[in-house]
Amino acid sequence: MAEEDYNEYFKERLKKLQKIESLYINPYPQDNLTTKSMSADILKKYASISEEGSKDLVIIAGRLMTIRRMGKIAFSHLLDDAGKIQVVFQKDLLKDFDLLDLIETGDIISVKGHPFKTSRGELSVRVSEFKLLAKALRQLPEKFHGLKDDDIRLRKRYLDLIMDPEVKKFFVNKTRLIKEIRNFMDKNGFLEVQTPILQEVYGGASAEPFTTHYNTLDCDFYLRISTELHLKRLIVGGFEKIYEIGPVFRNEGMDASHLQEIPNHFEFYWAYQDYKGLMKYTEEMIASVLKNTIGTLKIKYGDKEINFTPPYPVITFKDLILKQTGIDIDKFKDYESLKAEIKKRNIKDVKVDSAKHYGALLDEFYKRACRPSIIQPTFLIQYPTEMIPLAKRNEKDPSKINSVQLLVDGWELVKAYDELNNPIDQKLRFIEQQEFLKEGDKEAHPYDKDFVEALEYGMPPTAGFGLGIDRFCALVFDRQNIRETLFFPTMKPESLIKKDEEK
Repeated sequence: MAEEDYNEYFKERLKKLQKIESLYINPYPQDNLTTKSMSADILKKYASISEEGSKDLVIIAGRLMTIRRMGKIAFSHLLDDAGKIQVVFQKDLLKDFDLLDLIETGDIISVKGHPFKTSRGELSVRVSEFKLLAKALRQLPEKFHGLKDDDIRLRKRYLDLIMDPEVKKFFVNKTRLIKEIRNFMDKNGFLEVQTPILQEVYGGASAEPFTTHYNTLDCDFYLRISTELHLKRLIVGGFEKIYEIGPVFRNEGMDASHLQEIPNHFEFYWAYQDYKGLMKYTEEMIASVLKNTIGTLKIKYGDKEINFTPPYPVITFKDLILKQTGIDIDKFKDYESLKAEIKKRNIKDVKVDSAKHYGALLDEFYKRACRPSIIQPTFLIQYPTEMIPLAKRNEKDPSKINSVQLLVDGWELVKAYDELNNPIDQKLRFIEQQEFLKEGDKEAHPYDKDFVEALEYGMPPTAGFGLGIDRFCALVFDRQNIRETLFFPTMKPESLIKKDEEK
């Protein structure tokens, strides 16, 4: 609908609002209706009712989605938190029937009436009394066209929720899934904790942070990119099984699989456990969560069927790259030789010049050339040491780390590893990361002196796990763009879009 049409609707509705006020009717009263019935409960309770109806008086409230006036009778559908139900206004039963001339779709009302079935068999409420609770000044999107523009849907999610019940159903199911994760962790003896969002030193992941200024202290702080380093401090302090679900922030590009504000980042740390044990635990957790949320381990994602039935296949990082590209990374153990080999083989889409060091090049190579080939849940294990500066080396092959990622349809769903608890090795790896920062790698890890000091007091052998719940929900509930999993995802400001259009 064009903006000028919206303006005309707005003016007409404003006139009706003024008319309502002239009748000494408050168009925005504060009524306590906490004892009202829900539409779904009425539909269930009175499903077998006759056309004569019930003498029971019910009270419901919600938004009017349709109004059909037919002389001395009007039919409307009222939308509440549980669904929709038809309400029927009859002039001979209502002293305020003419007030309907000032009521429109989008308005929020309360209704008192009696359940009955229409001649067409639709369970409805015959209205004996109604009251305006909130006058809507803007016209809802057209019923049949709805909200087709994805940008508008995400910017105005409230309209998306009103017009599309499937969107609301998704967010209800997402909340249930998160509760199931918490239930599983709690049943297995883990303690949920909270760690700082504002951090003097960020870390725990390869990402560029958002920066803010702490006025009272007159210094810059960072929005956390991970919860890892503070959770491991708690392991040093004596906790053995802890987890956190909360927001992290990563100042990176926008695409279908990445968010800048990640509201449901999930990490747990388990003392005296190892990464192989976490693989089994991951299978058990996902199976439990899916069974209790959607009732099956098989999901549809786009045109694919993903089967989360354990056990999942396991492949090493080295073997995956060898299988997909023919390159044995053990023969190219430095930045220049691997870069030359990738160029020599003309492997497409790998941006070798954007990677600043060997670990970054391995990551870019694998993500572009290998990861998209993994469709069914697969554990990828034993990354090269250069890729994760916080993970423990493999005792048999120190050039590899005891790490595991769960890959599904080309997405990294889980990252887990044996945590590096050798303070000397950790210090040396942080020092190496500082060189990468100086060379311009904005995702390299800063030096965290306090964390090294914590390790020097001794941390037991520990395995850690990270899962992006929002990305998991995108897979489980078939959302092709991860931004669809957030109520209000970060969007480019409309003022900037307008400037771009004017250029």
